Amino acid sequence: MKSLSDLIFDLEGSDGESVFSSRDVKDHVNTLIVSGYDTIATNLVITLLLIGSYKEVQDKICNELEEVFVQSDRDVEKQDLPRLTYLEAVIKESMRLYPLGPVLSRRLDKDLKLRNYTLYSGKNCFLSVYSAHRHPVWGQDANDFKPERWLNPETLPKNPNYFLPFSLGRRNCIGKTYAMMWLKTVISHLLRKYLITGDHKKLVLKFDFLLKPFSGHYIAIERRN
Repeated sequence: MKSLSDLIFDLEGSDGESVFSSRDVKDHVNTLIVSGYDTIATNLVITLLLIGSYKEVQDKICNELEEVFVQSDRDVEKQDLPRLTYLEAVIKESMRLYPLGPVLSRRLDKDLKLRNYTLYSGKNCFLSVYSAHRHPVWGQDANDFKPERWLNPETLPKNPNYFLPFSLGRRNCIGKTYAMMWLKTVISHLLRKYLITGDHKKLVLKFDFLLKPFSGHYIAIERRN
């Protein structure tokens, strides 16, 4: 399997020459590392905080891990990840309630009519991801932490675009797949050895370019017996 830097180096234009210079590749990789580190770390903390706040959720994850790893301390392998369906549901629900990019911005390349309003070409358009993720289309429990909703397609919005933690379209997050793999792997290792306790109700968030905890993290980690 090729690394991301190798794939970028291999991109060729119509003339057969590399699309990016060594400097371009360095800049792109640095951007991915720097921007990805902060967002994925915050996502991990918020997900662990939610897991620690709901004992029944943590118990279900641990039962799933026991089925997949059979009480083994072996490393998580790529083929294990698709089997962690409940853990994935928990991560998605965490991203739904607390999207790290609470607002998306796009510049319109043509006029867009919305009922009684017209948005004109060349204007910047802002979309509240936070509001979309808590819209009534998610049901009366839209503001509740309920991972089970992801296990039943009937309980999800008919339009999948109401879930956009990684943005949408051609300019969506390049690290989408990596982020989910990383979160599943890290949480799997943690919960096999540690008990998480927390209280997400005390969490105070700061709405900025990125959604971040402003009040500190009410979370504790204790080694399992």
